[in-house]
Amino acid sequence: MADMGFWYHFGILFEALFILTALDAGTRSGRYMLQDLLGNFIPFLKKTQSLPAGIIGTAGCVGLWGYLLYQGVVDPLGGVKSLWPLFGISNQMLAAVALMLGCVILIKMKRQRYVWVPLLPAIWLLICTTRALGLKLFSNNPQLEGFFYMAREYQSRLRVAGSSLTPEQVSNMQHIVINNYTNAGLSILFLVVVYSIMIYGLKIWRQASRIPKRTDKETPYVPIPEGGVKTTSGH
Repeated sequence: MADMGFWYHFGILFEALFILTALDAGTRSGRYMLQDLLGNFIPFLKKTQSLPAGIIGTAGCVGLWGYLLYQGVVDPLGGVKSLWPLFGISNQMLAAVALMLGCVILIKMKRQRYVWVPLLPAIWLLICTTRALGLKLFSNNPQLEGFFYMAREYQSRLRVAGSSLTPEQVSNMQHIVINNYTNAGLSILFLVVVYSIMIYGLKIWRQASRIPKRTDKETPYVPIPEGGVKTTSGH
C-alpha cells in the first residue's frame, strides 16, 4: 500500500502526457482543417503560410476544445462522466472512418479481393456506434442517461423546485442541462460527418470501379535521377 502513492502519481503523469500530446497533434491538424473550412467563406484564412491566418485558426481550434474542457471542469456530475461518452463515440467513429478510407484505397489500387478485410469491421462499427449513439441521444431510460432525457429531466426539476433551490444548486443544474445539449449537438455532428464521408467514399468507390487502371495516384510518377536527389550545399 505504501507504493500506491507512487503509482497514482505515475498514472496521472502518463495521462497528462497522453492528453497533451493528443491535444498538440489534434490542434496542429485541426487548425488546417478549420482554416480550409472557414476559407470557403473568408478566402484569406486558406493561406496556411500566413501568420495571422494561422493564429486565427489555432485560436479557434483551441477555443473549441477549451470550451469542452471548461464545461467538463464545471460539470457538477464530474468532467469524466460528461466527456467520456463523447470520447468513446468519437474514438469508434474515427476507427470507422479509417476503415472506410482503407476500403476506398484498395478499390483504387484494383485489389477488390481484399476489400472485405476493412469493409466488414467498418460495417460492424457503423452499426454498433450508430445504435449506441441513437440510444444515448434519444433513450428515455434513466439508467442510460440519454443526453436529451437528462437535459429535459433537469429542466423539469428547475421549473418544479426552482424557488426552493439554492443559487449553487440552480447553477449546477443549468450546467448539467448545457452539457447534455452540447454532447447531443456534437454527437449529431459526428453522425453527419461520418455518414457524409461514407456517402462520398461510396461515390469514389463507384467512380474508381468504372476505370480499368489504378487510380490511387493523383500525380504522375516522377523517377529519381540516377545520381540521386541533388541538394544545395550546407543542407
